[in-house]
Amino acid sequence: MLRKCTEKDKKRLLDYLEKEPALNLFTIGDIEMYGFDSSSQDVWCYENGALEIEGVLLRYKKNLIPTHSIDFSGIEEFISLIRTIDFTYLSGKQAILKNYQEAFPSLIATSTYFAECQKLAEKVDTTRVEDLEVEGISEYFQLMRTCFNKCELVAEEVVEKIKSGKAVMKIVKNQAGKIVAGGEVSVESQTSGMIIGVGTLPEERGHGFASAVVSELVNHCHDQGKSACLFYHNPIAGKIYKRLGFQDLNQWMMLKKK
Repeated sequence: MLRKCTEKDKKRLLDYLEKEPALNLFTIGDIEMYGFDSSSQDVWCYENGALEIEGVLLRYKKNLIPTHSIDFSGIEEFISLIRTIDFTYLSGKQAILKNYQEAFPSLIATSTYFAECQKLAEKVDTTRVEDLEVEGISEYFQLMRTCFNKCELVAEEVVEKIKSGKAVMKIVKNQAGKIVAGGEVSVESQTSGMIIGVGTLPEERGHGFASAVVSELVNHCHDQGKSACLFYHNPIAGKIYKRLGFQDLNQWMMLKKK
């Protein structure tokens, strides 16, 4: 049976999701942060005859994440529900998303690797890594646009996070004081943190700046007793992450509307 969840379902949902805490980081983190009464988020679960949770579907804004086993018996009900939702992205483990890819053939698929670091394997010099300050936000945004051709961060939200001490955004500056590398921990649960947006200006690559930023972000997670996670699709970046101690957990797929 498919039904919408409420606060009273939180413990059972988290117990189910925390069987794979790193892979389910986004869903766990969103439930812990936004709960069940936000207009930005909905959570549904599928229960079997014994009222055991066998699948979870989370909507955060226009992003959907289904979580369940490969042989999930309620997938048709999930697909029927998804057809009624105005979404842009559908993401999850690649083995699971292939079933949705067949149901939504017009969506554009991209795959990436999902990796986790529970212990740094290499000591990196991080003395040049510092926290992003409010006055550096505009320059940081330009770094992201240069590295990734886009920047989805919102200035007002970043300012609030920095002023409240909630921002985990690290940067490296060159000798002239220009921001040349950076990255952040974007989502955290009780057990894991997600590192995203690690980039270095093309002309400043090869100096170990990205490794230093990643190391500091990993240290942030480990200092709180959490593992550090990230996505990558570039084999060169993958070698760097594995050298630092990251191990591949799974392949991740994103289906996007044209």
